[in-house]
Amino acid sequence: MFFDFLFSNELSLIICAILIVLALLSCFADSFFRKIHENEYRNEELLPVSVIIVSDNNALELKKNLPVFLSQDYPQGYEVIVVVCKDEDGTEDVIKTFGEHENLHVTFVPKSARYMSTHKLAITLGVKAAKNEWILLTDADCLPVSDKWIATMASNCASDRNLVFGYSNYNEDTSSFKRFFRLHCEYSNMRQASKSYGYGMFGSNLMFRKSMFMDDKGFQGNLKYARGEYYFLVNKYGDEEVIAVDLTPESYIEEEKPTKKEWRNKNVFYMETRKHLNHRLRHRFVFNLDMLSLHLCFWLSIAAFIYAVLTLDYIIIAGAVIAIICPLIVRTVTASRAFRLFNANIPLICVIPFEFHLVFHNLKYKLKYKFADKTAFICHKF
Repeated sequence: MFFDFLFSNELSLIICAILIVLALLSCFADSFFRKIHENEYRNEELLPVSVIIVSDNNALELKKNLPVFLSQDYPQGYEVIVVVCKDEDGTEDVIKTFGEHENLHVTFVPKSARYMSTHKLAITLGVKAAKNEWILLTDADCLPVSDKWIATMASNCASDRNLVFGYSNYNEDTSSFKRFFRLHCEYSNMRQASKSYGYGMFGSNLMFRKSMFMDDKGFQGNLKYARGEYYFLVNKYGDEEVIAVDLTPESYIEEEKPTKKEWRNKNVFYMETRKHLNHRLRHRFVFNLDMLSLHLCFWLSIAAFIYAVLTLDYIIIAGAVIAIICPLIVRTVTASRAFRLFNANIPLICVIPFEFHLVFHNLKYKLKYKFADKTAFICHKF
């Protein structure tokens, strides 16, 4: 009788098995499922640090954020170098108000610099001007969440390390989806950096050696690309086992809410940048597998459920319900763990809708890039 049941319901059992396999794949392929391996080594002998802040018409942001950079609790000593790409909003006047700080220095990107990325040139000028071996790089619209930011990042420095990868995200004035998108990107980048290789960095919180940058000629080979400076740094210098990933809350940085133009440019310019990165196929495979398994599992389960209801096939109904509920629970739980790790105030009820939206978000900006003027992404205009 048992075998008669199996043979009479063979198709139903096969469909259930397929749905369960897809559900398991969706759980294991989830980007948040695998943990980030944080650097456990902490160097007690901290060294002087040079903080480089790139400013691009950021007078208001510097007025707000510069006091936090200049009041860091770091007895070992540090300097702050502000490199100004553009000053059309009174940036220089704002910086002059902080003239009493001996450790504050400012330099300007020459207006004659036309055939290379001004942001990459700004970083290069800052590195050359730095007095210390370890460089802590960020942008003017960024704000350390703690006065222990430098100390926490610097505690990762060691003789066998070249890069320290710190977390950054938009402040809570920014929409939940944009903060989720940023967290999703950085989680994947940090996990890969902590495990095997450096692919890139969506944020602006990176520490590296001056000697490494100078010896390997900095951004040589990608100066013509207008943006992507953090991606190129991590991708070029983030070889296996030379990156330390810091997950300590004191090392985090918050960025100002991006304007619509800034958000668009960030996403569209990435479409150009990723074409020139090492490990891009491997990186995209991990993300694509995550999204493909999620959508296949969900939509096929919905279709199977509708079919089973119409045919009164209770076996498929049970399998479809399990295949829908299990990934939803697992993905929400793993996302919740990531939210707690990075102190992200994102409603858990939004996790699944946001994950579904990632594909359409990427497709939207891929289409914008496809129809954009490609000369906008390079500084060499032929």
